[in-house]
Amino acid sequence: MIKLKNSGVFHLIALLSLFATATVHADDMDDVTALVNAYIETESDLNAQSKLMSEDRIYIVGSPAMRMTDNEVNMMGQAFGEKRREAMDSKSLYFATIEDQIIRMYGEAAVASFRRNLNFRPSAAGMKNGMSNNTSRQLVSVVMAKVEGIWKIVHTHISPA
Repeated sequence: MIKLKNSGVFHLIALLSLFATATVHADDMDDVTALVNAYIETESDLNAQSKLMSEDRIYIVGSPAMRMTDNEVNMMGQAFGEKRREAMDSKSLYFATIEDQIIRMYGEAAVASFRRNLNFRPSAAGMKNGMSNNTSRQLVSVVMAKVEGIWKIVHTHISPA
């Protein structure tokens, strides 16, 4: 059995708490990174994407910018655009890619900044009807916070690149 003096016990506890803090921070960074990746991967599945967000998420997009503070109404508007795209060319391919991702952790909040490319590739029939390949380049900032112990997107700001 190891006997430690009081100062030795204090130093051991301090060292263990630093290790535990670093581990929690690393786990949170993994969770936040996974959340950002899921946000990109669900770009063409807005129902799945909406589950990544808090109910009170703020969404800023466009030029001139539009600010939506009701996430449910915002997601309905985005879903309308998605249905319209699907109706125009149901066999098209629509996906997002991400570049230069930077994530900063601030306790139970995090900020991600990245460039996003929204890629549209029409089907052969869409091409015959005049559609063309299109890539929309954007600069994105996403603020995330732990909401009831789960990381959620609470604020999104998208600007043209």
